[in-house]
Amino acid sequence: MANSDSQSRSVWRYDAFLSFRGTDVRKKFISHLNDALTEEGITTFHDDRDLERGNPILKGLEEAMNQSRFAIVVVSEDYATSQWCLRELSFMVKLAETKRFNLIPIFYEIDPSTLKSRTGCFNKAFEEHEQRFDADTVSEWRKALAIVGNISGWDSKTRRDDSKLIQEVVRDLCESLYSEPSDETSEFVGMTFHKKRIESLLSMDGDDNDVKMVGVWGMGGRGKTTIAKCVYESLSSHFPSRCFLGNVKDDFQKHGESSYLRKQIMSEIFPKSPLNARCVSPEAMKRRLRGKKVLLILDDVDDIQQLQELAGDCEWFGPGSRIIITTRDKRVLDEHSVKHIYEVKPLRTTQALQLVSKHAFKTNRPQDEFRQLCLDIVEQLCGLPLALRVIGASLYDRQIALWQDTLCILKNSLDKSISMALKVSYDALDEHEKIVFLYVAGCFNGEYMDRAIMVLDPFVIKSKPRLVTLMEKSLISMSNNTRLWVHDLLQDMAKDITCEGKMNKPWKLKMMWNFLDIKGLFTENVGNKDIEAESILVNMAGETGFSVNPETFKRMRQLKFLKIHSNLTAAGSKVCIVDDDFDYLPPLRYLHWQAYTFKSLPVKFETSVLVELNLPDSSVETLWSGSQDLGSLRHMNLNRCRNLIEIPDLSKARSLECLCLCDCESLVELPSSLGHLDKLVKLSMLNCKKLKSLPCDIKLKSLKTLSLDGCINIEEFPFVSDVIEELGLRCTSIELVPDSISCLSELKELRLSHCKRLKNLPDTMGNLTSLKHLTLTCCPNITVFPVLGNGVETVSLNGTPIEEVPSWIGDKVNLTCLDMSRVQEAP
Repeated sequence: MANSDSQSRSVWRYDAFLSFRGTDVRKKFISHLNDALTEEGITTFHDDRDLERGNPILKGLEEAMNQSRFAIVVVSEDYATSQWCLRELSFMVKLAETKRFNLIPIFYEIDPSTLKSRTGCFNKAFEEHEQRFDADTVSEWRKALAIVGNISGWDSKTRRDDSKLIQEVVRDLCESLYSEPSDETSEFVGMTFHKKRIESLLSMDGDDNDVKMVGVWGMGGRGKTTIAKCVYESLSSHFPSRCFLGNVKDDFQKHGESSYLRKQIMSEIFPKSPLNARCVSPEAMKRRLRGKKVLLILDDVDDIQQLQELAGDCEWFGPGSRIIITTRDKRVLDEHSVKHIYEVKPLRTTQALQLVSKHAFKTNRPQDEFRQLCLDIVEQLCGLPLALRVIGASLYDRQIALWQDTLCILKNSLDKSISMALKVSYDALDEHEKIVFLYVAGCFNGEYMDRAIMVLDPFVIKSKPRLVTLMEKSLISMSNNTRLWVHDLLQDMAKDITCEGKMNKPWKLKMMWNFLDIKGLFTENVGNKDIEAESILVNMAGETGFSVNPETFKRMRQLKFLKIHSNLTAAGSKVCIVDDDFDYLPPLRYLHWQAYTFKSLPVKFETSVLVELNLPDSSVETLWSGSQDLGSLRHMNLNRCRNLIEIPDLSKARSLECLCLCDCESLVELPSSLGHLDKLVKLSMLNCKKLKSLPCDIKLKSLKTLSLDGCINIEEFPFVSDVIEELGLRCTSIELVPDSISCLSELKELRLSHCKRLKNLPDTMGNLTSLKHLTLTCCPNITVFPVLGNGVETVSLNGTPIEEVPSWIGDKVNLTCLDMSRVQEAP
């Protein structure tokens, strides 16, 4: 069964329209049928309940039928005696003939053949109608009833009792609904059901002046995040300002407080505002948001403090705002006085069967020979979407024997929880896939796919196909901006796997995540044993800290990944190296050591295989002396290294793509070797306040993004790349933008806000046909409206003394936002 493509699901208000003769079947059969359909999440319409009082009856019925996906017609002995039933039926037949929807007849205690004959109870009813209505109308009714009699439907006389008939009708309708072409995500079924109920709690059709908070609550693995994303996508068009903030729990723990998350929210809601970097307090956030109608999703909240600091109460937000909070802990919602709470329950059998089938067979129904096995697996997995998705994907294109083995494992396990289902899927991977999964779960969760690939490839040749396989098996997922994500339940499983069989032997572990194991390895005496660790991944948030004996690194010859994350600066680091003679690190491919306390890296640190170097918030003054082999280096992050005074020779870092030096307050200059970085795409140096200029006469062939915002001593406009797309010069001391800016043909965004010395821009700005966003906020010497190209979309001139808008502005057909608020007097 399928509806026409012209019928958008967005206009379906009901899944099924119920047509029946009330006196015959309302109190018994229809009542039980409606309850059974509703229990399966199917939204129904039947006129004695749903028709609004005062509406013209036929008009209301026709509107309801037009908003329904299916029609169930219960034809009983007295059905034809009702003119309303016949009018309904005639209209439904017309809709069915145009493929608008499907008719499902139920012949209740009658013989279907009597609908086509001119004898019996139906003929008598039509004879009476002929006395009251014109012949054409009655003829149309007869024809409609005859058409229904020819449709293959359900005959109550062939069933033992009504309950059996209702069970079969409901199952068939569920499968018909779910087998239609659908806009529901393949990750989760039953989405229409969830969306309707959450949107009902949000009162989207209610008073726009209300501000509502709705909680989405349920255990892990039930699809809360997926539901929230679907609701967000569905409602986004109603809100000019919106933000989906994922992984609140993890990010709150990772960064130790909420200012980082508040900046994320404000950057989404005010994407072009220079105030975002400074908006760190709840009070400032409240002041800026209370006039805004926003849609805000806070995903995976686990502590009342997170809500208090990110969405204090309804008064924080402008009229009409909607805030959705997903959590496993209902107490968090109760403590925050969230009145409207939607509990995400396990999938019902029909929906669970569809979800397994989507991943195991790439269809909405299981193959016949696998149907019972699917039902048995669904029963074992208790309707948990994550487990159903993962198990289904692991059984794709597998022989029936493997299905039987999987079911046997699930049935006989003492642990009937979701963890067993996930472990079964992991065990089915090949060795390379297992390695990639464990590293993504441990090291690259939330990172860009390309960055993971460049680090993993030497260990697993061509890791990208393995990542694709893991996505197909639903063990990892990828967001629209190509970040990799691992569900926290799967991440917990990965941590358990790395410790299997290595109890009390931390030196035997290949991957180390557990804080106590790592602390013990660095502080306790493990003799002269070789340490087999290939990766050490430790998050110090919430931990007490530990001291590192640097000699330990000399027994880690296999170590390739070292990630020490802390939410503190070097001055308050929780990882202390006890010996000043720290002269050795293994030849790492990936080094992330936040709040590193030494002034430089060890002398004996072989960098030839180093792909990524991250030392944010560290005490380094320089990285090393002389020139190092950096042929593999792709990414370097030294953000907030406030004591950094020099960048080493980078002439051999020919593969470097991203260099981040934000808030390096002591950095005065960059080396001329920067000019050798032909693959550099991003150079970010926000708030490097002592930096005066970039090296002269360099041309970076690949540089797309250059951020010098807050570099207050930069006086000359930088021409370092002909392919630059984003150029940030906010709060610099630039006085002139040269005419030659017209050569930057790829430039899309130019930020010049708070440039107090900047004078009027050259007319050659009009040649920048790619320029979409120009910000000149609070530039007191900009007195003339700048010439703009035809591609411009947003222009911010608030806080400038410009008094006149040129007439040609109306020709800029792409312009959507022109901000000239708070205009000042010319100096």
